[in-house]
Amino acid sequence: MTDTRTTLQGVKPHEKYHLNGGDLHIIAEDREFCVHRYFFERDSAKFRGLLASPSPGQPRKGSSHLTAIKLDGVSVKEFEIFLWVFYNPTYSLYDTTFSEWSCILHLGHEWQFAEVEKLAVRELEKMPMPVVDRIVLYQKHNVSEDLLLPHFAIVCARGSPLDLDESERLGMSTVVLINQTMHFSYTKSSPTAKTANTALIVKILAHIGEVKVNGTPTSVLPNAPNGVARGRGNSDSESENNKTAEKSRKGSGNGMGGKS
Repeated sequence: MTDTRTTLQGVKPHEKYHLNGGDLHIIAEDREFCVHRYFFERDSAKFRGLLASPSPGQPRKGSSHLTAIKLDGVSVKEFEIFLWVFYNPTYSLYDTTFSEWSCILHLGHEWQFAEVEKLAVRELEKMPMPVVDRIVLYQKHNVSEDLLLPHFAIVCARGSPLDLDESERLGMSTVVLINQTMHFSYTKSSPTAKTANTALIVKILAHIGEVKVNGTPTSVLPNAPNGVARGRGNSDSESENNKTAEKSRKGSGNGMGGKS
């Protein structure tokens, strides 16, 4: 983000979000938004610093068309999606797509809107999504470890190893964590103090007993060491998610319209 007094030629007021009473001017691509500074100062650590009182004699950033803040690498559509969180006309009903919640999570994380991030994750948790895709998305945006635990458990309890595509997307450290957890679960052994990720592995193992495989809790399956079914089989959650994988992926990408 930058404040700009560079040429504003070709920049037009946004059709919906150039609001009467707005006191914060922001430009995305060729559109100027005029919204309420209050939300950005209240909820975003990053904007709070950017919008701090200027030095004597200097104009306040974003206070006018000439000092509008320019959003780098953010499209008009993406900023519209983000603003919808604050200007949703249906108040507590936040009904939108997986792709748009991913976009909201991304910008909320990038701009340090902590409560917006939490909202996006709560809504994403309600949506079907392949479990590995969910882990990748959550790790990218530093989602709480506690929310990742049940999804790690689903992968570790499914009875099949990570494939090449999954491993490449998850990254080496997560692949090692999952492989270690699978090992301890299948062998009924326990990680030691010398084991990397010991505390996290113990937490995932505790969740594995709650995961269902083909409709049956793993903790009651016969011949299932440490509550994990042997052989190949997906948990109910992952099986359902995989059925909707194409629907979930469609238009989602990384949730940012092709931007990283």
